[in-house]
Amino acid sequence: MWVSRIMRKLALLLLTLLVGFPGTARQIPTTCGTRPGAWREERFLHRQVRRARALRQAQTGVRAAQQAAAAVRTVGNIALLDDGDGVVSRRNAFNLDHRTVAFLPSDGAATRYRYQAGVASYDDGAALAGTLAPLTDDDSRLVALPFPFPFFGAVYHSVYINSDGNLTFGAGDAAFTERSLGRMTAGPPRIAPLFDDLDPTASPSGVRMLAEPGRLVVSWVRVPEWMQFGRGAEQTFQVRLYPEGRIEFAYAGARPSGAVVGIAPGGAQGSAALVSFTADPSGEYAGAVAERFGGSTPEIDITSAAQRFYAGHEDAYDYLVIFNNLGVPAGSGGVLAYEVTVRNSGTGFGDQMVDMGREYGSRARLQAVMNMGPLDQYPDDPNQRITQRSSGDTPLTILAHEAGHRFLAFASVRDPSDPFARPMLGYQGAHWFFGFNAEASVVDGNRVRDNGAHTWPRFETTGAVEAFSPLDQYLMGLRGPHELAEHQMFYATDATEIAGRRVPQVGVRFSGGRRDVAIEDLIEVEGRRTPDHTVAQRRFRFAFILVTAAGAEPPAADLAKLDRFRTAFEEFFARATSNRAAADTSLRLDLRLSVFPAAGVPAGQAAAGRVAVDTPPAAPLTVVLSTRTGAAEVPASVIIPAGGTEAAFTITGLRQGVEELRAEPDNGSYRTAEARVQVAAGTEVRLVQVSAGPDPVVVRVTDINGLPYPGLRVQAVPSQGGTVDPAFAVTDDTGLARFRWMPGGAGSLQISVEGVAARLTVRAQAGAPAVTGVVNAASFAEGLAPGALATVFGVNLAPGAAASAGPPLPQSLAGVRVLLGGAAVPLLYASNSQVNFLVPEGQPEGPVDLVVESAAGVTAPVTVQVAAVAPGIFFDTASGHGAVLPRGGGYIEIYCTGLGQVAPREDGLLWTTLTPEVTVAGVPAAVSFSGMAPGHPGLYQVNVRMPAGAPAGAQALSVAVNGSQSNTVLVAVE
Repeated sequence: MWVSRIMRKLALLLLTLLVGFPGTARQIPTTCGTRPGAWREERFLHRQVRRARALRQAQTGVRAAQQAAAAVRTVGNIALLDDGDGVVSRRNAFNLDHRTVAFLPSDGAATRYRYQAGVASYDDGAALAGTLAPLTDDDSRLVALPFPFPFFGAVYHSVYINSDGNLTFGAGDAAFTERSLGRMTAGPPRIAPLFDDLDPTASPSGVRMLAEPGRLVVSWVRVPEWMQFGRGAEQTFQVRLYPEGRIEFAYAGARPSGAVVGIAPGGAQGSAALVSFTADPSGEYAGAVAERFGGSTPEIDITSAAQRFYAGHEDAYDYLVIFNNLGVPAGSGGVLAYEVTVRNSGTGFGDQMVDMGREYGSRARLQAVMNMGPLDQYPDDPNQRITQRSSGDTPLTILAHEAGHRFLAFASVRDPSDPFARPMLGYQGAHWFFGFNAEASVVDGNRVRDNGAHTWPRFETTGAVEAFSPLDQYLMGLRGPHELAEHQMFYATDATEIAGRRVPQVGVRFSGGRRDVAIEDLIEVEGRRTPDHTVAQRRFRFAFILVTAAGAEPPAADLAKLDRFRTAFEEFFARATSNRAAADTSLRLDLRLSVFPAAGVPAGQAAAGRVAVDTPPAAPLTVVLSTRTGAAEVPASVIIPAGGTEAAFTITGLRQGVEELRAEPDNGSYRTAEARVQVAAGTEVRLVQVSAGPDPVVVRVTDINGLPYPGLRVQAVPSQGGTVDPAFAVTDDTGLARFRWMPGGAGSLQISVEGVAARLTVRAQAGAPAVTGVVNAASFAEGLAPGALATVFGVNLAPGAAASAGPPLPQSLAGVRVLLGGAAVPLLYASNSQVNFLVPEGQPEGPVDLVVESAAGVTAPVTVQVAAVAPGIFFDTASGHGAVLPRGGGYIEIYCTGLGQVAPREDGLLWTTLTPEVTVAGVPAAVSFSGMAPGHPGLYQVNVRMPAGAPAGAQALSVAVNGSQSNTVLVAVE
């Protein structure tokens, strides 16, 4: 065993020397750092950067407004962004040294945990008394536990001690792939005091274990990080397990270059909560809870970069493609680039549903951000091979690879012998398996030839990273499933010769069994591809960005090189998708269709459409409208007036089919817009209930592809004794119609769409609890934020009397609990129809399920969106006047919620890290304070001086934070 391990290390070291992968931590070279759920890590690291900056400001007294913002410029079709304002930063340095982090189970089975951080408690005596665990580098040892140990609902009698700073149950983990959050959560159940690339063989003391009747202590004593040359930094820490399920991490000289710390139930169960153990208050966690620490090397903070880009550009791009000429790598261990998906509402291709685009500065369109790393790591010729890759990749295939991650590669059939395995996928669960015949997919795929069952070796790779394969194109929504019938999809089983391979390569031979994959098998696992190939988006806009040093003019050669990449990528993307999709890399002004990327209209009826711009034209802008298939009809043209932003038109469905709508402006400064329109038979149109009601009842007119049907009349008829307002509603751009319904008892509401067969009956629930809406507690608008107050509306939520509470807020009130992502949250008020709660400060952004528990039962899960900010002003619903108090001297106090993170300053107050913008009667008002109202969790206070130019009387007041707008309220101006 030890001989093979040494040979493996020597082989890896030789490979590293030959191809020149930089970095201190050793792992299989991966090139691409994309992995499922990477948006969580990016969001967390960005939050930590902002938190660190706010603390520095509090310590130094330097206000954020005094710091230089990163400049945004444009040269041709390249956006230039300098490295200031947090665009380049060191993200979340390790801060647990000489501290203790404890995980406390909430019950005897340890199904949920809370954490707490405390002072140093490293037990040096236990470490010295422990026996040496004979661990080598990348090694694992199974040991018996001195007591039954409960962990996430299971009880274990043995545990694996892994050399890389972690314990696992059920299986060891001696792999030397990236020590990432994804690997930590997707592997076996894990306890990770310091998940890092550690080398016990280079330690004078090693890893030591002390087993006692009342505890198990495992200590890593002066164990250094693995280094190619020289000696890595020594790490000293320990983990302590106790019979009741308590877990303690203690550090006494730990300064890793990067690590993951936390606990996980394994198998990617639930969603991982990323927290700051020292700064975030704990919730209750039924899934993984961890902190991801960066190192001392600067990184591009793609969230800050995107925010700065949108400060000077329209929200008109599907992808932001970020290069830099600063030598800042995209990741360690040979990672050239990675992609983070920030919006996804599609299904059937294995990716998670997510919508966090607003945090990146995009109101509606942005789908993904690609960090391509340093420009100089690529050859000047976009078609030339990259020397770091044995696969034959070029700059163009890497660009396509990262763009493809918006949809690829996450889909797989299941292994009959292992329900958690995804045998079609390779490293990080986001690339094709080396032994899968991915038909030379650019997403690290091989073309595998089967030479026959009686041939040895049976398989050989004959192609790699050439284009998007037919399967890729199906998952991207560019092909129908019927088009894959002639393509051989299979993967090799028991192929030991390729077990350690990650990078695709031509000419590799290996043996093993064969398992065929039919597209029907994949659909059975992943579900229908929605939207399907008939209406899925096919034209994508890419913005190419170069991050440069502040105050330095980028070399003309860099701009020319990146422009070559940009223009060549348009042609390559079309060719790689078999001319089924197009990439537009220009920075022209946006012209958009309200039905983009696709919408529906019933045959024989009309739908409402609009063309709109963000930048009003100086002269009237004529937009020529055209259709291609004849399924729908539109007017020949519309005109956006000078200074205007939109023009309306009608889309008439002529016959069933898919229409391709084109809107071409007569001014070349604006782009041409395209969209698809499904002209559907009346029987294909669906009516879906979005909220349970009764106030409001929200329904959506849609179809099997989830498309909106705008401009249709929807009728609501209540049963006897009930009332509804309005009786008819018209669907908006998203296909939604809203009604206010008073059932008058256990009645019903009959809803129908004019001209189609869609019908829906909504019934008042007599006893079962139901959530009808989850909103910002101040504005009553959808969307929550960490640290904000929120309201659940519903029926039969609290069977007992109404109750309220003050600080410290309880997690149970009147027999009611509200669970966000399975964790109970603090409550302020509970009644049968309304529950007010505080969104925890550490709540991850993105979609999360909410349920309400009480003696009446448990409500069905409702998915809510959590963003970084969700500003709302408290107001009187009868008068519209806001919760605004005079302060004297011309100042007012505005009470609101959802303004985002706060940090302490020398005055003892918690100030918001983002300064809001306040307008009164359209006139900006100077902000003197923005922060948490003392003693009132979730309640924010903003002090402003009334602007001199504001007219007297009741005037409109609003607050905006980081581009997110609050509700508008009235304020009395004297």
